[in-house]
Amino acid sequence: MLAGVEERGELNDLDLPAAMAGLRGRLAAGETPAVTTAEALALAREAARRAEIGAVQPVHIVAAAVLCNGWVGDTKDSEDRSIAAALAACVYALQWPDVHMVTRHQSTAQDHERFAAMYDRLGLRTALITQGSPHEERGYAYAADVLYSDVYELCNDYVRDNIAWDLDECVQAGHGVAILDKIDDILVQQGRSPAIVSGRSSEADRRRWFCERVQSLRPGEHFEISERRAHLTPLGLDRLDMDDALTASTLVRRRMAEEALTAAHCFHLNRDYTIRDGAVFGKVPQGVRHALEAKEEIEIGDERQTLGEILPWDYYRGYEILVGLSPTARLTAPILDELAGATVVTIPQHGSPLPALVRPEQAKDSGMERALRQQVADMLEFTDVQRGHRKGVYSLRRAMLECQDPGGWVRSTLESVVEHYVAAGYRDSRMLRWTLDRLYSTRLTEADLTGQKETVLGLVLADARTAYERRWRELGDELAPELARRVVVSVTDRVWREHLIALDYLPQVVDADSPRVFRDRYHQQATHLYDATIYRISEESIGYLFHLDVDGL
Repeated sequence: MLAGVEERGELNDLDLPAAMAGLRGRLAAGETPAVTTAEALALAREAARRAEIGAVQPVHIVAAAVLCNGWVGDTKDSEDRSIAAALAACVYALQWPDVHMVTRHQSTAQDHERFAAMYDRLGLRTALITQGSPHEERGYAYAADVLYSDVYELCNDYVRDNIAWDLDECVQAGHGVAILDKIDDILVQQGRSPAIVSGRSSEADRRRWFCERVQSLRPGEHFEISERRAHLTPLGLDRLDMDDALTASTLVRRRMAEEALTAAHCFHLNRDYTIRDGAVFGKVPQGVRHALEAKEEIEIGDERQTLGEILPWDYYRGYEILVGLSPTARLTAPILDELAGATVVTIPQHGSPLPALVRPEQAKDSGMERALRQQVADMLEFTDVQRGHRKGVYSLRRAMLECQDPGGWVRSTLESVVEHYVAAGYRDSRMLRWTLDRLYSTRLTEADLTGQKETVLGLVLADARTAYERRWRELGDELAPELARRVVVSVTDRVWREHLIALDYLPQVVDADSPRVFRDRYHQQATHLYDATIYRISEESIGYLFHLDVDGL
């Protein structure tokens, strides 16, 4: 690698960007990156010299080569890490439209300012995003060849993009390459604190209602106490007119009821909490705090409702290429292997003999390393469930915003829902007609819905298609598509918020006598919960589209 990184002092200032453009053209024509990497590093080193970055040492080239091979480098010196990452970013920018440099908050702006002139000499545009960056500037920043940001800004923009009501509000372009400084710290330490976008949501009325309803429940019969939390029994669920269905709305109501019971039986005034100036003080869980406010008949504060969230390790694992440098990468190699499939390479120190070829090391597998892997694997098991659910829901939401034919989605979804209705209740013509009427105001009678399943299904599908055509004409070609988008996005957001609460609560209602059985049942029930959420989005969206009063819109 070092032998191919030749001096390029013969090039003038106009030749450098032209040479980079030539390399980009060769890559686009099918030349392999392995052939052009050394040439690109040579150009980057020359640009760094002319931008007065400082001398680019052989160790920096080796570290940059490690990153360009898709590996993680262990190097102690922060100066080495900054220079190597910038050199590698120049190489990746030839092939990827979005290269994101992620550094610690306090060094993000300094690194961007330091290397901006180097990128400019190569014809590469760079940008910086910080916490104070205005929204209108972020889209332009994401279009840069190399973007500098701290850990959470990229995560927050991802979440905001996926709760946006219009594509024009979205700023991120793609997730090609992420180069992380202190990659293990970002993925392991900061990675466990989610980036959250939240809003106000008042549940005061429901809190008071549950506070009153649970007063008649008896311990040992309707609920049990374990670790200072109340858990409803089947009899208790029945007493509250609930079932044990794994749907988001049911689990949210169940959690709220159990928080009311916990407030009533596990937390006592002047022992576990006090009231001063009309507010609850004490170390109590947030949901229980609002239940205590209902119990004490004081003003219930607005709850912070999660609109969207993502763990940094989840977000960065979504990049096509994830690489980085860290002074402790060797120590955390097993974790990096589990989290990102990352191979760790030790970068030689200044003055050490440089290897002719950089070779990766295998992650150790001693008893301690195996234990580290099992902690990380256990954490990933649950975050990966949410990751899969989030990906599915966000994809559905984004597809509707981008959809050129929302009417097609409405028509096919309507057909899917009524097929489900017929399959579930075709023998009960009265109930079937009621559910169809609630969905889209059917013109079929109970007599029409009596007969063989295939015949009934054919009649229902024909009636549903006729109802769709009639509704679409009523709305008009201009309003109908936009209304469909708005309704589906609104329903998706509301149901997804409940789904997040339910998914967080789900482990508490999984009944199992061993860790293995617990994992199996958790995955099974999480799948049921997700399927129910997707179906609910479809059913409620169709219902609103057919029954929403649009006068004056």
